[in-house]
Amino acid sequence: MKHGRTILAVLLLLLTAGCSVEDEQNKKTADEPSNKTSEATDYIIEASAQQIEHIQGIGYPGNDAGLYLSSSEGLKFFKDGIWHETTSLNHDYMGFQAVKDGFIVSGHPDKNSVIKNPLGIVKSTDKGASFKKLAFNGTSSFPFLAAGYDTNLIYMINQENIDELKAGVYRSQDAGKTWDPVSLKGLEADTLGMIAAHPTNPEIMAMSTRSGIFYSQDKGETVKLVSEPIMATALAFTENSLYYAYADQEKVQMSKIDLKTMENSQVKIPFLSYDNPITYIAAEHKSDGKLAVSTYLKDVYESADSSENWKLLLKNGRIK
Repeated sequence: MKHGRTILAVLLLLLTAGCSVEDEQNKKTADEPSNKTSEATDYIIEASAQQIEHIQGIGYPGNDAGLYLSSSEGLKFFKDGIWHETTSLNHDYMGFQAVKDGFIVSGHPDKNSVIKNPLGIVKSTDKGASFKKLAFNGTSSFPFLAAGYDTNLIYMINQENIDELKAGVYRSQDAGKTWDPVSLKGLEADTLGMIAAHPTNPEIMAMSTRSGIFYSQDKGETVKLVSEPIMATALAFTENSLYYAYADQEKVQMSKIDLKTMENSQVKIPFLSYDNPITYIAAEHKSDGKLAVSTYLKDVYESADSSENWKLLLKNGRIK
């Protein structure tokens, strides 16, 4: 794979719109102990009325109930029919990935944190109250991560050369200790896009590009086109399917690929106009059939029955 390959010119502009930070945020601070925990008993509370500026990931961590939403102002949680938020550690989260025992994420710490900026790649197993540093803390942030829910496999797109790695796509099979380049042989696209890792099979991954969905059964060493050559904006695996979203000339669409037959079928979703593409798809791996999607205009929908019916959880990013 050419390291100089353009990073998904259209989609990355959409999906990283909320990932920039002011110059003063880039000041590095003292390191934070990786085992530090929050002493506040009210760390998660019912959310106040607010406007979420940027949705930067969604997911269902296996060690909790409810949908997590990562934003530029911290974590939000949809549980028991209402939105919740954190009272502290409201980091600018990027690349949010739900896994069986918590979540993996990148981004920038909030102004009151003592953890180095940028976060690099970190993991939390206690709803974001503390983090274990996996890689690159204080070095770089990674808006484009993928993690296997139950495989310990992490993928990331490194968008610029850093001391440890050149720009490119990498995977780690040991929780971030070492990183191997991903070849992506067969990627007939001039852009890179979002990556998805299969929840339980470490060999399977996929990438969305503006030329379609590329699928791999060897950890990304070789890939093949498994969709029409459409501009794909988001993707996610369930155990038996690969869901992906795209936009045609009139509206947003979602399809799924059966991983046994590789047959492609249309998925029912609420009407979304062309200027409101799906930015993230999440699957609840503990509850077969539960899905969630977020959109560019900050709508969030959830389905409990494999997309037959959808409930609107958030409109235009506004929590009332």
